[in-house]
Amino acid sequence: MGTVEMGARARGTSPAVHWWFYAYAVAGAVAALAYVFYVGWSVSAALEALIVLALAGTLVYSGADARDRSLSARALTRAVGLTAVTGVSFSLLAVAVALIWMLEGHPVVDTEFMVVFAMWLGLAVGAQASIYAVASREKRARLADLVKLLTMNQRVLRHNLRNQLSVVDGHLQNLERGVGTDDRDVRVARHHVEELLETSERARRILAIWESDERRPLDAGTVVAGAVERARDSYPDADIERGASEDATVSAHPALEDAVYELLANAVEHNDDDVSVAVSVRNQPGSGVVLEVADTGPGIPASECRVFAQPTETSLSHASGLGLWFVYWTVWESGGCVEFDDAPGGLVRIRLPNADERGSRWARLLGR
Repeated sequence: MGTVEMGARARGTSPAVHWWFYAYAVAGAVAALAYVFYVGWSVSAALEALIVLALAGTLVYSGADARDRSLSARALTRAVGLTAVTGVSFSLLAVAVALIWMLEGHPVVDTEFMVVFAMWLGLAVGAQASIYAVASREKRARLADLVKLLTMNQRVLRHNLRNQLSVVDGHLQNLERGVGTDDRDVRVARHHVEELLETSERARRILAIWESDERRPLDAGTVVAGAVERARDSYPDADIERGASEDATVSAHPALEDAVYELLANAVEHNDDDVSVAVSVRNQPGSGVVLEVADTGPGIPASECRVFAQPTETSLSHASGLGLWFVYWTVWESGGCVEFDDAPGGLVRIRLPNADERGSRWARLLGR
C-alpha cells in the first residue's frame, strides 16, 4: 500500500534567501568597477560600466520583490538558482558568439564587456522570470489544493452532513407526532434543520457550477418567465411581476434560471410583505443583454455587495448566505457580471453576452 507524504507547506520568504539577489547586484557593481580598472579609464568604458551597474540595480528590485512575495524558501532558492543559470548561459552565449566571429575572421571588439554585459543581462532577466515562474508554480499548487478542499467539502456536505441531518429530521418527525407541530421548540428545530439542508444543497450546486464551464444559448424571456413562475408558486402572496422583456438570446450557464429565481426569492424573503418585485430583460446591441430584478424594498446592504469585489471573505465582511454567491458564480461562469445599483429600492443587474451577436461576429469574420 502506497504512502502519502503530508506536511505543512512553508509560507513566507526565508530572510536568508532573497539576499542572494542583493549579492548578485553587489557582484555586478564590483564587476563594473573591475572592468573599468582592467580596460583603463575612458568615457566609453565609463558608459559601459554604467550599463552593467544599471542591470545590477534591477537585481536590487528583484530582491525586494522576492522579499515581499508569499513564497516558500524552497521556491525562492529555486529562483535564485535559475537566475544564476540564466546569467551563466547568457555569458557562455556571448563567449560562443565571440569565438564564431574569431573563427570566421571577423574583428572581435570589446569581448570583455560583451561577456560581462551578457552575464548581468542574464541575471537581470533571469531574476524576474524565475521569481514569476516559481510564484506561478506555487499558485497553481495552491489552487490544486483548493480544488481538493472544495471536493472534500462537497463530499462532506453531500454525504456526512446531509445524512446526519436526515437522522435529526427523522427524530424531529417523531417529536412532532408526540408533542405536535405547534410546540415552539419543535418549530425552531424544524426551521434550523430545513435551513441547514437548504444551505448544503446550495453549496453543492455552487460547486457543481464552478466545476462546469458549460454555456448554451438561452432565450432570456423564457428564462425570466420560468423564474417568475417558480417564484409565484413558492410565494403565492408575493407581488412578483414580469416586466418588459425584449427579444434576446443569451450565452449562459444552464443554471441561469435558478440564479434569477434566487434573486426573486431573496427580494421576497428579506423585505416586508408589501414589497413588489419585477424582473425585466433589455437587449442592448453591442453591449449584451441586461436582466434586471428590482424591488420596492431598501435593497441589499452595501456591506454584502462589496464582498463580491473582494478577493476573499473575512469575519467582518461576508455575505449572509449562499443565495447571492450562487447568483455570482452562475453569472461568472456565463461570462457576465452582476451589478448592485444603489438607487432607491433594490436593483440587481445581470449583464450577459448576446449569443446572436457573437454568432454574427463569427459569421462576419468567416465571410458568411
